Amino acid sequence: MTVQNQSDMILGLDQVAVGGGISSAPAVDEAMLATFYETHEDGVFRFLARKAGPDDGGEILSQVFEEFFAWWPEHPAHPKPVATLYRIARCRLNDHLRRLGRVETLEAEDLAEAAAGVAHRSELADIVRRIDLGIALRELTERERQALGLRYMADLPVKDCAEVLEVGIDNMKKILKTALDKLRQSPRMEGYQIVKTAKEAHR
Repeated sequence: MTVQNQSDMILGLDQVAVGGGISSAPAVDEAMLATFYETHEDGVFRFLARKAGPDDGGEILSQVFEEFFAWWPEHPAHPKPVATLYRIARCRLNDHLRRLGRVETLEAEDLAEAAAGVAHRSELADIVRRIDLGIALRELTERERQALGLRYMADLPVKDCAEVLEVGIDNMKKILKTALDKLRQSPRMEGYQIVKTAKEAHR
């Protein structure tokens, strides 16, 4: 699928999301764009660079923000611009990986890095310490790996993860809970008592 076709797909879905009418929201001006870029540039770059490397990740980042900044002023009332930004980033990353004969997927080192880098995700770190991630991740579906990547690597809230993967919030919570439960139940965790936390998939 070409860049233009994917952009059209994103715009079409977002127009439906805001009802297809004329927006009464304030216009997106240069100051808003600059603030948005400063807020999210580093997170999106890390999301891209993990798979594409820093050089290619930087190039993809420029494409992502160029496309996003062409879209946002036309849809100022859209309620989830961050989710749309990451949807565009995933499209561009997948385009890049596809050209290299690769696919986007969550790998053991990705989840281990995420667990080590986010102190407030103690439930994830607790799991990672007790399992062979390479074995455990093979037990997950690709959708479950994508959900974990968005939630813990990109550090998106559940509602934005749901928007990126185009599922409902309740379904997103279920996907995350199922993925974490599968990791907990990995055979390599036998002998450990894992305490569940109710907050892990509901923030």
